[in-house]
Amino acid sequence: QSAKVRVEERPAKTPNASVNAPTDTSPTRRARPQQGDQTHKEDRRRSQQKDQSHSEERRRPQHDDRKRRRRLEEHRDERHTLKKLPTSESSRLSPRNSDLVNANRERVGSLPPSPRPRKSPVRAERKKPASSVAVSSLGQEIERCASVPVQASNVRRQKALVSAMPSPVDDREAGSDEPVAVVSSVDAVRQSESQYEDYFRWQDGEDRLQTIELHLPASGATESYSLLMPKSFDRESESRDEYLPVNDLISTVRAIALYLVDSSDFRHKVCGDKENGILRQLERARNRLNGRDFVGAVHEFNRLLDLERVSSNIGPVFDKSHIPSDLAIHIVEQTYNRVVAPTVDMLRQYKAFSNNVYGEILPTLVSEFIERAGISHDTTFIDLGCGIGNVVLQVAAQTGCFSCGIEIMKVPARFARRQAQEFEQRMRLYKLNHGAVQVWQGDFCESTDVQRMLPRADVVLVNNYAFDSALNQTLLQMFLDLKEGTKIISLKPFVTPDHKISARNIYSPESILTVRRYQYWSQCVSWTDSGGEYFVQTVDRSRLNEFLAQRGML
Repeated sequence: QSAKVRVEERPAKTPNASVNAPTDTSPTRRARPQQGDQTHKEDRRRSQQKDQSHSEERRRPQHDDRKRRRRLEEHRDERHTLKKLPTSESSRLSPRNSDLVNANRERVGSLPPSPRPRKSPVRAERKKPASSVAVSSLGQEIERCASVPVQASNVRRQKALVSAMPSPVDDREAGSDEPVAVVSSVDAVRQSESQYEDYFRWQDGEDRLQTIELHLPASGATESYSLLMPKSFDRESESRDEYLPVNDLISTVRAIALYLVDSSDFRHKVCGDKENGILRQLERARNRLNGRDFVGAVHEFNRLLDLERVSSNIGPVFDKSHIPSDLAIHIVEQTYNRVVAPTVDMLRQYKAFSNNVYGEILPTLVSEFIERAGISHDTTFIDLGCGIGNVVLQVAAQTGCFSCGIEIMKVPARFARRQAQEFEQRMRLYKLNHGAVQVWQGDFCESTDVQRMLPRADVVLVNNYAFDSALNQTLLQMFLDLKEGTKIISLKPFVTPDHKISARNIYSPESILTVRRYQYWSQCVSWTDSGGEYFVQTVDRSRLNEFLAQRGML
């Protein structure tokens, strides 16, 4: 009968029947099914019944699992809610709800732990080590950073060493007698101590000293100097690119004797006696690699300097408003060797053939800039693209003027700020005054600090040797804000020497500038050993005003 009912509900179609032909479903005219069709339908019916029984069997445990999961989720939510609910919260509830909460607290404590979700099979990313933290002892931090394998991550090692530099100190008056902690020569060498070896040859039985203390002009101030040298150092060529602490110590002794002690007797004992003076003893011991004589000469210098301090003869022998260029360059080079030199490779991380190509103007050419532009203590100097800030520091030290700079790249800008901190501390150790220093990090085309300082600037330095024409045109538009008489020093001209004012260019920035060309020789810039030229543009609107007055346009 079941087969008969099924056939009545869905009659079979004949192969020759048309798709659109009407189907007659009356039972009187229904065709008797064939034997093969009947067997096929019976097999299909049995298969359906079997599938239905299997689905019922599978549905029962699945239903039980769903109930169990739902109950665990309710318990987990209840546990989470009661855990977040503070004890004082029950006082806000009604008596009935408060009893329920207390009862649930007791019941939740006996519940099984809620199931934790499975972790994703995706492999977790390896965490990077935490950045170095500031510590009071620079030596401890450098030793910790030095333990990082160089082969594993040289960039991470260098960044850790840069972060180990001391933080800014509180403001003190220049020339105060309070000792100031600086990055010493020993600290600079310790950052790459594995690349150094003994400089002197010590005899058997002698103490193999690796450091020595040198007294400085400030009261109680000393600096630890290393007696090591780089393993790659060539004694014959003595390359300026490598830091040699022994030469740094000798230069410091010479600078103190010539400029920072107002005593002719002291100056004669240190520098005047060309045969037995302390400076000659140091040079002789250095050339002969005699460590014992070198240490003895340093101790004698310390004794004489302490006697002059007792006699109150410590003080500059020059006009305080203008430091000699040799002394200013020595202090800036000391700052560079302690802050930048140990991690100088980080400065090479720039895009080639772009506006951010890095290059330095060396101290000899900076001194010439100061002379050409007439920079003095009442000048406002700004360096657009100051790099690591060497020029900013030398101008502030040599002239005593307010000196500021801006750098767009993060690594050089960070070095510039570190150097400014070390420079200020080192100037106090020598009891010297200097001009205010300020360094910013950012784009000088968009910086509000630059927009605020340009109308006040007396001298603007732009190392535009690698700048493209678009950036130079942007700078020309910025120069419209400069006051009359401001000088612009650049390595490429912003206006040609034969520029003539006409009716077509009266509104161009070039019409307010006059230019003069100068030559510089070898070893003046870092990117080439050959000479070149630089230009000094002066803001002069008198020519333009005369042109406009002649045509009745003024």
